Amino acid sequence: MPESADDWQLLIRAILPFAVLPLAGFLLLGRRQIHLAWSGPTRLLLVYGVIATFATAFSPEPWISAYWSIAFLATVCASLLFPLKSDPVGTTRLLLQITWAATFIVAGIIAYRGGDLIFGSAASAYGIEGTLNDLSRSSGVARWAAIPGLVCIVRAFHTPQKILLAFYLGVAGVSFYIVYRMQSRGAIFGAVAALVFILLISSRMRRYALPFAAIAVVCLVLIATPERASSGVVTYLMRGQSSEEFQSMTGRTRAYSNGLEAFADAPILGRGQWADRMTIGEHVHNSFLQAMLNGGAMGAIPYLGSWIAGWLLFLRLHKRNAFLALEDRRLVLECGTVMMFFSVRAIPETTTASFSVDLLVMVAVFVYLETLWITAKNSRRWLAMEMEQLIILPPVNALALAEKGVYRR
Repeated sequence: MPESADDWQLLIRAILPFAVLPLAGFLLLGRRQIHLAWSGPTRLLLVYGVIATFATAFSPEPWISAYWSIAFLATVCASLLFPLKSDPVGTTRLLLQITWAATFIVAGIIAYRGGDLIFGSAASAYGIEGTLNDLSRSSGVARWAAIPGLVCIVRAFHTPQKILLAFYLGVAGVSFYIVYRMQSRGAIFGAVAALVFILLISSRMRRYALPFAAIAVVCLVLIATPERASSGVVTYLMRGQSSEEFQSMTGRTRAYSNGLEAFADAPILGRGQWADRMTIGEHVHNSFLQAMLNGGAMGAIPYLGSWIAGWLLFLRLHKRNAFLALEDRRLVLECGTVMMFFSVRAIPETTTASFSVDLLVMVAVFVYLETLWITAKNSRRWLAMEMEQLIILPPVNALALAEKGVYRR
């Protein structure tokens, strides 16, 4: 029974899936939304979630597994409510903006509650869960900080206003400092991969890659010799662990081995959501192995397909971003950057394979990319682009003919 305000908010959060799933299912029956393809990432995640739900029957703790299945399905189904036929791109943009804002707010709360440890004189903030009353681990805190940091770094180079530029760079700086202080290697490598990705994929930001690299090298040379710098990096990544602990990825190799053995016991259908906790007694720390344990081979195939479909959507939209609205160009880039972060983080952690914050973020990314692709490829401007490629017309003439309906005929 709740004994404090914190207990009450936990209770409400625990009950929410039982209200969200039936309500979302009922509203989806009204068909006010555009139809997303079954080959798209969101529907593939839904298929995976349904398979893992059936696997609950084989779970050692079926009621626990069923609860997390409901939470997973509620999250995916709720996201499907946003692409309304009246304004599909606008409503999914709203979903994405709400998601970014939520991560920004929670990251701010975490920074406030863990302020003494994060910004204090302690050698490391690893183990911040003690400060936050066991509400989050270092990897979770780093994830909350990394998302607004990555979004803000994209926006900083896509705004003409100097005040907003300073604000975005300030938020990004604080966010990445929190990631650094957390010493969560999965979040660090994910953030570095996302930053490299954005510098390489964005023509606007690519011109800043060389100056950034030069400044970083100069700073390293001024601060310390290459030997001291490399020693500092090794010390930072080791986190005081022995060589054996580091090589085992803090016990992850043991979890992987035990997870593969557990998968061999139920290879077809798996054992339901969060099967790792109930079969091997620990977090398996890998999204794809988690999917194999939750839904077996039948579930792992659509789960892997959701990642592949998500990246294909991004590449298609990015290739044709000249025919997107300016806001959508930036949002697509933000989606790709966040997706890269979670793609790397999927290796040492569980992302979209079970209900988590990562799932809440990624379904918003997937639904937006799918909706934008479906809407954009049916627009007159997109038709003009296709006609230009087919019959080699100047872009202006192609757009004019498309608007008159010549291309359709």
